[in-house]
Amino acid sequence: MSRLSPILIAFALSACMQDGAVTEPASDAPATSETPIASGERIAFSLEPCFGFCPDFELEIDGSGRGTYDGQNFVLQRGRHDFSASAEEVAAFAERLAPFRPAQDTSYGYDNCDVPVYTDAPSVRITWFGEDGNRTELNWYLGCRQPGLVEHEGTITEAWEELPIGHLVGSDEDRASYRDR
Repeated sequence: MSRLSPILIAFALSACMQDGAVTEPASDAPATSETPIASGERIAFSLEPCFGFCPDFELEIDGSGRGTYDGQNFVLQRGRHDFSASAEEVAAFAERLAPFRPAQDTSYGYDNCDVPVYTDAPSVRITWFGEDGNRTELNWYLGCRQPGLVEHEGTITEAWEELPIGHLVGSDEDRASYRDR
């Protein structure tokens, strides 16, 4: 790696942060065991299809831990299912996504990507709904290897694993067998 690479990486990350797409939590933020979203707030999260065996589902959860899951394709359970999450699970899910909450609706894909885009990738869409009715959305087509996000792809796309829905989504190893369910 050249000596210039860390400088270019830092520059790329700072450019993303200026747009509000990627923010870092304040290092002096107080640690709390409380749910980071109020009971009147919600987070909607979806993994959208690719041209392979990508899980395709939506979920929505509120600060009290009430959630709904809607499985579409390549998941163990299709259709709508209600679930409950503990305060700790909701907090872990919300905290995992919080650094990537944009200041305003942000979309990365073919029309808005700082690097070349490849095809056949899934998308992740996260929408934060405030108690005041305001909403903010991050929509990221994963074929856009957007600096500032791509380094955290697993953190974002696997955030659902903090919630008790693994029995609905199923395992990656069996994903292809879920096609005909």
